[in-house]
Amino acid sequence: MPYAGRVRVLGIVVVFAALGVGLLYARRESSERAGNEGVAPRGMSERVMAAKGFIPPDAPLQPPPRPRPRRGARPADFEDLSGFEFDEEAGIVPEAIRALDGEMVEVIGVMYFVVDDPARVVEFFLMPDHTVCCYGTPRLNQILEVTLPAGRATEYLLDYYLIRGRLEIGPFYDEEGLALCLYRIADAEVEILG
Repeated sequence: MPYAGRVRVLGIVVVFAALGVGLLYARRESSERAGNEGVAPRGMSERVMAAKGFIPPDAPLQPPPRPRPRRGARPADFEDLSGFEFDEEAGIVPEAIRALDGEMVEVIGVMYFVVDDPARVVEFFLMPDHTVCCYGTPRLNQILEVTLPAGRATEYLLDYYLIRGRLEIGPFYDEEGLALCLYRIADAEVEILG
């Protein structure tokens, strides 16, 4: 290859290398900015799902720090509640989870977005985060049915909710026999965490 051709190829390589370094620097800087603002940077799949409308662009990706549990309530995290494969036919729930049946617990999650009246929600499904319904159908142990006491209501927001109440472990079914969820809290207290 003549000298001029080699110089041209080397110049192209240098330009692409500079572009690559610039893109890496910009990505790192935006991640650091997002981290400094307390918002986790979105991964590529999360950005794509947000762009397609599956995840609202301003939806928080991670829950805020868990408040100190109220006296008599145990923290119950979706990481544990959904951290096992649940076979509906076998109905086997690990003993550590089964021990929470009837216990006063506090669970943090997001409200599933299909509600009748967003300003006055009295019953809803709580899920670990905004992405869980976007990767196919949520597993039964990723769904907590929440019912508020008579006369109480909350509103649908993109924020994380802290749900407090007595945990019931199912599975629970609708009128046609379709399994809805593995967990339920009736007469729940609802706190919007932001």
